[in-house]
Amino acid sequence: MISDLFTNLLLALVIGATVGLERESNNPNDPHVGGIRTFSLISLMGALTGIFYQHHYESFALVIIIGFFTLLISYYVSEALTTHDFGITSELSAIVTFILGLMVMLSIIPLQVLVSILVVVVFILSLKAKTTQLVAGISRREIQSFISYAIIALVALPVLPDYSYKLKDLSLLSDILKGLNVELGQFDNLDLINPRKIWMIVVLITGIDVFGYVLGRVVGNRNGFALTSFMAGFVSSTSATQSLAQRSKDAKFVNHLVGAALMANLASFLQIFLLVGPLNPKWLVAIAPSIFLMILTAGIISYFFFKKKEPQKENEDETKKATAIFSLLPALKFAALLIVIKIVTKICLILFGQSGFIISSVIASFAGIDAIIVTLADMAGGVITFRFAFLTFMMVNATNLLSKSFYSYLQGNRNFAWKFFISALIIALSGLTWLLFI
Repeated sequence: MISDLFTNLLLALVIGATVGLERESNNPNDPHVGGIRTFSLISLMGALTGIFYQHHYESFALVIIIGFFTLLISYYVSEALTTHDFGITSELSAIVTFILGLMVMLSIIPLQVLVSILVVVVFILSLKAKTTQLVAGISRREIQSFISYAIIALVALPVLPDYSYKLKDLSLLSDILKGLNVELGQFDNLDLINPRKIWMIVVLITGIDVFGYVLGRVVGNRNGFALTSFMAGFVSSTSATQSLAQRSKDAKFVNHLVGAALMANLASFLQIFLLVGPLNPKWLVAIAPSIFLMILTAGIISYFFFKKKEPQKENEDETKKATAIFSLLPALKFAALLIVIKIVTKICLILFGQSGFIISSVIASFAGIDAIIVTLADMAGGVITFRFAFLTFMMVNATNLLSKSFYSYLQGNRNFAWKFFISALIIALSGLTWLLFI
């Protein structure tokens, strides 16, 4: 019991010292910001409060809490009036440190979660320089874009009905078909659209753009060729690959262009987690090993091409494209395409069985696989089995990769097209190797 007490006190001191070290290292010339000693004492004070509370000395615990907040508020008011700096980051850090020290003793939150919270707090505090740089360059257009996305994600999404409308639910369409002596039959229960799920896809697609933009502003799009292409891949790996293929006609650094194209496609593999996760987590777990194998393979091959000794050149148009704020129209077009693909594939499934579904999915993969993946995630485990959904996914993914090679052959340098084709073939085969284990 005593050993646990000393361990918890030591952990509280370590938490406070960690926060204090970050504060002191990021503000070495600011005497008004507390350091290791200050935050260690704050965390220890929280731990002592927890000890008093556990042993039913609530009055002592209350006195410490009131004294701590009174001292903190007095210090903030005094410093704000003296320096005219009304920021409260250090004060909030002190409160969080006090609470973390208190939680160590009360054991309300698991230790792993406490450590995770500590890591997040230190990470947020360390972003001061980056966030200052980011905010300083934000324009009114960008603010309006972020507000627009907030409306899309937080206002429009919750009010949409979470109901799958079937053909029989559209009474007007049913009456028209019956008037034309068209029997609905087995299509009577055909799912047409679920407004909330469709809009969730719009939120996810535009959210990927917003995330890519913010990350590009924080890290910097011009720091490397790989990062620029990687960010463009989140928007559209097909468009990024075609753009790089077109550039390969006049460029001498073909190997780097191939590596960049592979990085764009690697980003599209990562995007699968964002698309499938919210819709069908169980199926995502089933296909995750295959995706990881393709990501690893694409990363290794891309690294191989980037290691080639060639001059690097950065294209401003690609940089602007990678850092563009989201556009709602492409997301709406994608949603419309998704609706069409879902209806066509389900009709093929009803009329021709699984073979018809695969054919329609493969054809649709020439335009992109995002909509097909979302459709598979929606159907896997229900209309179709997980294994069949996985096989279809691997087939359309391979078709999509090889179709990019075909586009590259038509629009770019032949050397670029062949190297990308071989790389795409290896990536597709690496994903298929998971079939040997299931």
